[in-house]
Amino acid sequence: EELKKNYPRYLKKAQQLKPNLYDGSVIGKSDVVVAPDSEDTLMHAEESRSKMIEKQNAPQMIEKKVITKPIDYAALNQLSTYFNTRFVPQTESSAE
Repeated sequence: EELKKNYPRYLKKAQQLKPNLYDGSVIGKSDVVVAPDSEDTLMHAEESRSKMIEKQNAPQMIEKKVITKPIDYAALNQLSTYFNTRFVPQTESSAE
């Protein structure tokens, strides 16, 4: 209850200390959000990892050759940028 009451004051103080973290558009590159690894979080991560391995080794997946690797978004973004700068979209030709 006290935290809710004092939240605006804490937020204002935090904005004064690190304005780039709280401006709504920029996150400081050197500042990291700390997420503690609780036993529950670690258990869910291990369960998720084991499910992924189980899916990769399933006969249906091997037969269909389904790729379950994580997506490399950095490479995808680079390709997208390259594509947008190198290729000009075709325009519809009108019948004259």
